[in-house]
Order: sequence, then structure tokens, then C-alpha cells
Amino acid sequence: MTISQRTIFSGCSFKNTTFEFTDNTISEFTDCVFEKCDLSNLNFNKIGIYRSVFKSCKLLGTDFTESHLQDVQFTENLLTYANFSGSTLKAVRFLENEAKETFFTACNFKNVELLKNQLEAANFWKTALAGIDFSTNQFERMEVTPQLAKNMKISLSQAPFFTSLFGIEII
Repeated sequence: MTISQRTIFSGCSFKNTTFEFTDNTISEFTDCVFEKCDLSNLNFNKIGIYRSVFKSCKLLGTDFTESHLQDVQFTENLLTYANFSGSTLKAVRFLENEAKETFFTACNFKNVELLKNQLEAANFWKTALAGIDFSTNQFERMEVTPQLAKNMKISLSQAPFFTSLFGIEII
């Protein structure tokens, strides 16, 4: 699908679709479903995405910077190198995604769920993580701001990473 003018999508369903468009031609997706679509390396920065679902999509390197996502679900997607930096995420659920080296830098999280994702080397720098449950996610390392990691929830197997982050030595 090629898009060349400013567009708002509402109530659309996309399956096995590859998108091509110039920067800043899309301003909003509302009530949309994306299934098995290739959205890799697209520029979705500064857009609104509301009540939408991304399922089994390829979002490799997709740029969501400074966007507003509300009531959105990402399920079983390839999100490696995706960039959500500076975005507001409200009631957003990430379930069973491959999200290695994904950027969530300086995000505003409210009711964000992270369940069974691969988050190796994901970057949550300058993002408040209080109340966020990481316990079902897989990672050996990730970037967080220590002062903003207070009250996040982790599993026992994830504890060694965070103790070293805070300079705690277990003997």
C-alpha cells in the first residue's frame, strides 16, 4: 500500500500488507488491526494510535518516537530495534514479542503490561518503571535509570542483574 498524502485510518483491518509512504503522511490509526504486516523501518513518529492491535507483524526498526499509543496491543511481533522514545503509552500491552534492543527511552508509561517478551538489551533509560512487572520477560541485560527502577517487579532469576546495577554484591 503506497500512501502519499496525510491520512487518518479508522476501523481498518490490514492483513499481509506492506506499507510504503513518505514521512509524516499518517497522523492517526484508530480501531485498526494489523495482522502479519511488514511495517519495518517505517516512520510512525508523532502519530496517535488508539484501540488498535498489531499481531504477528514485522516492526523491525519501526520509529514510534514522540507518539501517543492508547489501548493498543502488540502480540507475537518482531519489534527488534523499534523505537518508542519520548512516547506516551497508556493501557498498552506487549505479549510474547521479540523486542531485542528496542528503545523505550524517556517514555511516559501508564498501565503498560509486558508479558513473556524477549527484552534483551532493551533500553528503558529515563522511563519511570514503578509498578511495571518484568517477571515473565526474558533478558540478561537491559538499560534502566536506577533511580526510576524503584518499585518495578522482577523475578528471582532477574535479581542478579539488578543487584549489580545498584552495586550490591551477593556473597
